[in-house]
Amino acid sequence: MKKLVIALTAMIAVLAPVAATAPASAAPAASSAAASPRSQAIAMAYNYIRTMPFSKGGLADQLEYEGFSPAVANSAVNSIRVNWRVQAVKMAKRYLQTMPFSCEGLIDQLVYEQFSYANASYGANQTNAC
Repeated sequence: MKKLVIALTAMIAVLAPVAATAPASAAPAASSAAASPRSQAIAMAYNYIRTMPFSKGGLADQLEYEGFSPAVANSAVNSIRVNWRVQAVKMAKRYLQTMPFSCEGLIDQLVYEQFSYANASYGANQTNAC
C-alpha cells in the first residue's frame, strides 16, 4: 500500500508541481563544470523541493540516489532553507488528494516518509483528516 501511495505521489508531482520557496540566488546552476559536488547537491535539493514536498531524510535519500555521497547529501540538505512543517502539510494534502486516510494513518504515512512525529502530526492536523 505504501509503495502504491509513493508511486501515486510521484505521479501527482509531475501533474501538479509545487511552487518554489527557495530564493533564486540560493540555488546555483548545477550545470557549471566548476561547481563543487556540495553546490550541485544544494541546487538539486532546491529543484526537488520546487517539484514536490520532501521530508529532510527523504530529500537526503533522494540526493544519495542521484549519486551524491551521504556526507554531501546531508550537508546539502542541512544547508538549504526549508520549513519542514510546511513540507509535511503539503505532503499530507497530496496524499489526501489520492486516497482517504484516518488521522493516525496519515501521521503514520508521513512518519514512514521520514518526517519527525512532531512534523507529521502538525502536517496531518492541518488537513481535514484530523
